[in-house]
Amino acid sequence: MLHATALSALLCWLGCAVLIVLGRRRHFGLDETQGIQKWHKHPTPRTGGFAMALGMAVGMMWLMHLNYVSAPYTGRLAIAIAPVLLAGMVEDLRRHVPPIWRALATVLAAGLSVWLLGATVNRLGLWPVDAWLLAWPVLGGLIALVAISALPHAVNMIDGYNGLAGMVSFMIFGAIGYVAFKVSDVLVMALSLAAIGALLGFLFWNWPRGQIFLGDTGAYLLGFWMALLSVLLVTRNPAVSAWFALMVLMYPVWELLYSLWRRKFRQRAGTAPDTLHLHHLVYWRLTRLVDQDDHPDPRLRRNAATSPYLWAVAAFSVGPAMLWWRQTHVLMVCSVVFVTLYLLAYRLLVQRRI
Repeated sequence: MLHATALSALLCWLGCAVLIVLGRRRHFGLDETQGIQKWHKHPTPRTGGFAMALGMAVGMMWLMHLNYVSAPYTGRLAIAIAPVLLAGMVEDLRRHVPPIWRALATVLAAGLSVWLLGATVNRLGLWPVDAWLLAWPVLGGLIALVAISALPHAVNMIDGYNGLAGMVSFMIFGAIGYVAFKVSDVLVMALSLAAIGALLGFLFWNWPRGQIFLGDTGAYLLGFWMALLSVLLVTRNPAVSAWFALMVLMYPVWELLYSLWRRKFRQRAGTAPDTLHLHHLVYWRLTRLVDQDDHPDPRLRRNAATSPYLWAVAAFSVGPAMLWWRQTHVLMVCSVVFVTLYLLAYRLLVQRRI
């Protein structure tokens, strides 16, 4: 199975190298440097998601060859993921696709996952909700539809600095793969390893220098994949707490929920992009501690220095999820603690107390 991980990493690494050259010589898929959320000085390819899709596809084919994943299941998975890949690729190449169309693409992909892959929520560890889910299975499908369609946007939201979304995703897939190994779920473990391999190939080029970006294709692919695997892991394995899925994804999930609340009720900005996410505040407040006047590119240094702070934030959700993946009540408490610490850190940063 690790052969598929290595193959996925190699293909993604090579794909990124080719796309970097195409971007520099043919201006293929370059990201502009002007914009409210632009932190790089030079036009950079935002096509890293293309290479990730290639690496994961080759890894999946090798897993299919080794009989870890069946050919019919692989075909259904490809159909389900097609809408998010198409939406991401169009946005990365043509830009300014209306948000409603991208949202509809993720909803379509989530619906196909529920229908074709059986990715439904059959329990939440809450009474009497579990009884309702047992009585009305369609309710579990609707919950899965919302969760799987939201995660691509959550990962896209945290994709702000070199290595941020990539390493956070690496940690999440590592936790999902670990728990899948503990419960002997070969399918979920294999799919996790394919994603881990592609992320290794991508991160080589993305952090710390940021020679290529994930783009919407990569963010949507990773968000869809981690949401799907989390749902499948819980659905297929009664030993895994339903709160594991929430806790392991807590950082991108809470970033999405809090940002939507903040924009809607505090700024009256709806879904408009801004620079008040936690990672932006870390960039402006904490990375000044590593500033050096003699550094040849202080902006690049601060960009790369931002991500490790957020890796630590993600570790406060991924770590407990790995440790207590069976224990629902412990994970509930950890979820409350994470949200409390997030809000405290955000308040201190926004009020310039740090």
